[in-house]
Amino acid sequence: MEKDIWYLEGVDFNRILCPYKYEDYVKRVPPLLFKKHDFLFFENDPLQEIILIDHGKVKIGHYDRDGNERVIAILGMGEVLGQMGLLGERNHHVFAEVIEEGTQVCKMSMEKARELTRDYVSFAMEMNRRISGQIRKLERRIEILLFKDIKLRLLELLLDMANDYGRERDGQILISHSLTQTDFAMLAGTSRKSASLILNELENQGLIQFNRKQIFIKDLRELKENANQRRSSNA
Repeated sequence: MEKDIWYLEGVDFNRILCPYKYEDYVKRVPPLLFKKHDFLFFENDPLQEIILIDHGKVKIGHYDRDGNERVIAILGMGEVLGQMGLLGERNHHVFAEVIEEGTQVCKMSMEKARELTRDYVSFAMEMNRRISGQIRKLERRIEILLFKDIKLRLLELLLDMANDYGRERDGQILISHSLTQTDFAMLAGTSRKSASLILNELENQGLIQFNRKQIFIKDLRELKENANQRRSSNA
């Protein structure tokens, strides 16, 4: 389930975006470290860089007309922000907030990214792949939020997190996270109270174990079966 990241057809993206990892650059280019609740950018900021999340997690969201925060996605290691600048976008339409202490990112100017896109087919292919992936994720988020069944939304969210971030441990799936219950509820498009009740129900059924830093999915097959049954009943 762990992702192969930043390598495609001989192009090592870590070397391009994160040169500090290599001895020749260590003294000259320090890593960019961020604390929890730091912002990488705000809505309407100029879109001037591509950002690679090298370690940690970042919350992507926006504010509605009433000033309420709406969480769109949680991004982790190997994921990229700012690619839409390569398609002509000039400003960020969302904010990016660090939600894990010690999150580390690498940056590349948009000018340099455009140059690499022109000169290297592999770089252009990888950027296109990641933009397509970002669009698919957004479509998936919309699909989940269209479900009227709140429990199904949470089940689908858990399954997506298991697929994206899960690691097998002793026959279970471990998902490390930095989400508050409020963040989790926002991702599922429901209230904190409703999310808490459903998570507690799943925990009492022996399907998951949930705490502030980790989610253990004890029976992935049963969790999928629950989601399938509720999906069928909502069809």
